Amino acid sequence: MSAGSRPTAELSRLVHNVHEQGFQELDRVGLSGQRDQGLVSTLISRDLSGSDDLCVSWGRILPGQRHLCHHHPDASEFYVVISGSPLVYLGDEAYRAKPGDGIYIPRGLRHGALNDTDEAVDLVVGVSKPADWEFVHEE
Repeated sequence: MSAGSRPTAELSRLVHNVHEQGFQELDRVGLSGQRDQGLVSTLISRDLSGSDDLCVSWGRILPGQRHLCHHHPDASEFYVVISGSPLVYLGDEAYRAKPGDGIYIPRGLRHGALNDTDEAVDLVVGVSKPADWEFVHEE
């Protein structure tokens, strides 16, 4: 690339749509053998987009599902609640989230979510590493 030139956009790597690619079930198992619950559709990552600094996904927690409490010693995370009102665990606190909430989760902070309502929860989830962050179960 010469001085002053701009990189070209590879739209097939840079743009991904949750409605086109769908969701995958979470596949982790907790400390007592319980299954981590919820659905995820990765939209930006190292492998998918070539990102070197973050990972962004669309998460969905169906009624009655629980995303087990855990922490990441090497990455911070955020949730932006799009719909629904999950109970979000942050350290020793529980917070009833609502659409429009932006929730910051510093690295090392215990967190998880429970959908104890009759409505699906949709959230945008971001992690400060593009891949390979550590996931440490706390339940």
